[in-house]
Amino acid sequence: MKWVLIVLVLIVLAVLTAAIFIRSRPVPQSALDFPQVTQGAGDDTRQSGFTAVRTPDDPEAAVLRLLDAARDTPRTDIVLNEPYRFVAVTRSLVMGFPDVAHVWADGDRVIATSSLVMGKYDFGKNQERMRGWLEAAQL
Repeated sequence: MKWVLIVLVLIVLAVLTAAIFIRSRPVPQSALDFPQVTQGAGDDTRQSGFTAVRTPDDPEAAVLRLLDAARDTPRTDIVLNEPYRFVAVTRSLVMGFPDVAHVWADGDRVIATSSLVMGKYDFGKNQERMRGWLEAAQL
């Protein structure tokens, strides 16, 4: 019984140490740079993220509505906010894994991407979050 308790305490300490390490690690600058997106209107789902391209009547207003949706998202920080484009970092609840979202107006298109920074698979979280933002922005 004593060994089981010791093992459980060690596991909890390992998880807490990993969470502190992940949360304290800054997001690399390369992950904050805007990606190049050449696709037309529609969605692209990847193992590591999600991209949506829309062609609203007023792309600039659409970006502002998406910014409002991002600001309302728990554990999300807006790390870049420029006219008609922004970058947001959302961290997972338990471990604090960062996901980076880029949203910008490009001519008549609004491009919204969200992808993980660490790991290979996001379990659909980026798509879920971005679809929520798109719905809130009525896109």
